[in-house]
Amino acid sequence: NLEDTYYSNMMLKKSVLCWNIFMLLIDYYFIKLMILNKNNMVKMSINKKQSAVIKNKSLIIQRTNSNYLLNNTIIYDKNHKLNTDNPIYAYIVGLIEGDGWITITKKGKYLLYEMGIELNNRDIQLLHKIKNILGVGTIITRKRKLKNGTYNEMVIYRIRNKDHLKNIIIPIFDKYNMLTNKQYDYLFFRKYLLNNVKYYEELPLYIRPKYLMYTVNDIINKDYLPYWLVGFIEAEGSFSVYKPTKMNSKVASFEISQTNSFELMEAIKIYLKVSQNIYTDKYNNSRMMTKKISDICNIINFLQNNPVKLLGYKSLQYNLFLKTLRTMPNYMKYMDIPQKY
Repeated sequence: NLEDTYYSNMMLKKSVLCWNIFMLLIDYYFIKLMILNKNNMVKMSINKKQSAVIKNKSLIIQRTNSNYLLNNTIIYDKNHKLNTDNPIYAYIVGLIEGDGWITITKKGKYLLYEMGIELNNRDIQLLHKIKNILGVGTIITRKRKLKNGTYNEMVIYRIRNKDHLKNIIIPIFDKYNMLTNKQYDYLFFRKYLLNNVKYYEELPLYIRPKYLMYTVNDIINKDYLPYWLVGFIEAEGSFSVYKPTKMNSKVASFEISQTNSFELMEAIKIYLKVSQNIYTDKYNNSRMMTKKISDICNIINFLQNNPVKLLGYKSLQYNLFLKTLRTMPNYMKYMDIPQKY
């Protein structure tokens, strides 16, 4: 009858409509998958004395004056041999020397090998950038109780996988030696990791020496020093502008320090062309601090012309520092303060 025929036609149209919608969804997700795969395609080329170049939608590496510029992306690819030529790795070593560690600790009867960095939670994006560059590791957050009873939100990036430590961390730290006495930690760590020592009872007692293994000239002559230094400034440097009492004008300053590292501070002072002397306190903490206009300008020139950039909260601090300097006539007379970093 007509009613049955009408009902059958209506159901047929609904079925056809549902099928068409289903096919459109299949086509949509298929096209989306193709675009995603295309954007994430990785192409690596390795030439003599050149870095591996990996291209994807989040990566830009350019070569300018034999230097490589990195825009926050993955360098390591598990399907290829790690190429350590990119100076961003020297930056990472410098960062770890300031705020990180390379250690062997006891875990029951076994040994736990670990490389890690701990920063204030405001720098969580920086640690995600480092993880993205290395391609491995985990990030966790924790609360650290301060002496006044309040808590600081901290973020930790660490690598514990032995294969990742052997195949990624060891090649980087072999090429870009630590310049503080943490280098002793690394050599101890490296020896027992590569010898596959597993048990705590097999590990000898270790006490880190207080003296550096490098002289001032050794450090200055390291070809990766400028890139390493940006990472070290990221961890230990401080830019500030303040108004001293009994003065009408503001004063800008830069400060960096490290314990048991007088030779390193002296080398940094010479490299940055800073005129102020290094001060070492009773705890053997050596500090380089300058308020001299010519010194500040030399430090600005170093950071502006370096192909490796500050990547974390210190970059924001530095940009605010520049912004304030542009309002200070004494500095504007001495040099053109950059408009951006």
